[in-house]
Amino acid sequence: MSFKGIFAGSLVPVIALALPVATGTAQPAQAKSQDYRFELAGKPQMSGGKDIVRVRLVHVSDGKPVPGAVIFESRADMGPMGMPTMTGPIKAMPTKEPGIYAFEIEPGMAGTWAITLAAKVQGEAETVHGAVNAELTK
Repeated sequence: MSFKGIFAGSLVPVIALALPVATGTAQPAQAKSQDYRFELAGKPQMSGGKDIVRVRLVHVSDGKPVPGAVIFESRADMGPMGMPTMTGPIKAMPTKEPGIYAFEIEPGMAGTWAITLAAKVQGEAETVHGAVNAELTK
C-alpha cells in the first residue's frame, strides 16, 4: 500500500466523526432528571373525608410548570414523622391546570406525610423522581 493510500484511509474515521457536526444532525444534550422538581401547589384541601394534594412539576432552570408529564408511581407515607411503613391509599385526580397534578389521599392519621412521585417527561430519557411533604388531616 502506498503512502497516499494509508493517508486517505486514515481520514475516514475523522470524516465520520465530523459529519454529524458539519451536517447539523448532532443530537442536542439531554436534560437530567435533577433538572426538574416537584413542589406543593397550595395547602391540601379536605373533600369527603379525604385530603386533596396538588403538586406542581417544574423545570428548575426557568421555574416554569411542566405540563403533560405521566405520573406512573405515587406513594403516601409518614416517613417525615419516623413512620415510613405507615402508608395511605393515594389516587391520581384530574386537573385542568397545566403542570399541576392532583392526588386524593386517605391518611390513617393526621400529621406530616411524604408524597413520593415518579414521572416521565416528554422528550426526556430519565425518570423524574421527587417528593413533597404535606400536612394531612384525618
